Amino acid sequence: MPKKINWDNILNKAWMYTKIFFVSGIVCAMAFAWGTWYPNKWSKAKVNGELEHFYLEKIKDLDLREPEFSYNDDMQFVRAMHKCIDYINFTTPKDKRVPWEMVIGQAALESGWGKSRFATEGNNLFGIRTFTKTTPHLLLVGVTEWPGWGVRKFSSKCDSVKEYFRLLNEHRAYKNFRTKRQVMLESNKPLDSIVLIKTLDKFSTTKDYDKRVIRMINKIKKLETK
Repeated sequence: MPKKINWDNILNKAWMYTKIFFVSGIVCAMAFAWGTWYPNKWSKAKVNGELEHFYLEKIKDLDLREPEFSYNDDMQFVRAMHKCIDYINFTTPKDKRVPWEMVIGQAALESGWGKSRFATEGNNLFGIRTFTKTTPHLLLVGVTEWPGWGVRKFSSKCDSVKEYFRLLNEHRAYKNFRTKRQVMLESNKPLDSIVLIKTLDKFSTTKDYDKRVIRMINKIKKLETK
C-alpha cells in the first residue's frame, strides 16, 4: 500500500520557505536601496577616489603651464601665491592639499614677502634645506665651505611651493599634520589652518613659530580685504 502523502506538512514547509524567501528579498532590496541612497563612508570614499583619479588624469592631459610668479609688493606676492597654489591643487588629490592660508603665511614669513636673498637668488620661499652637496644650493652669507647643509635653489618659486607640499605630505617630521588633516577631512570639516599650523613645530627651531605664522595669516587676510 503506497505511503500516504502528508500534504499539510508539505504545505506548511512550502509556506515557511516562501516567507523566508520573501523576507530575504525585502532585506536585500532595502540593503540595495540604502546602499544606493545612503552609501556607507567606505563606499563613498571608494567612488570619490575613483572619480578624483579620473579627474586628475584628465587634468594632466591638458598639459597646464606653471603660472608666472611676479610681484612688486606684498599684495602682488599674495596673488602670485594664490595662482601657484591653484595650479598645484589642479593635480593634487584633495587629501594631499594644504590650506592656502598656511602656505602663503609661511612663505611670507620665511621669505620676507619674497624679498629675502634665498627667494630672489634661489627661488626658495620656505628656507628649505638640502643636506646633499651636489643639489643646487646657496650658503649663508660669509660661509665659503660646505658646512653639511645649504638652502636649496629651485628653478622657479612655484617649484619651491611644490616641494613644500611634498615635504608636508611625505616627511616623517610632519606625520602629526597629516593625521590631523585626515581627521578633519573624514569629519567633512574645512581644514583649519590655525590648528594645523600648530603641528609644524619641527619646521622651524623658533619657539613661537606657530604664533608668528598665525599673525602673518591675519595680516594677509586684512590685506586681502582692503
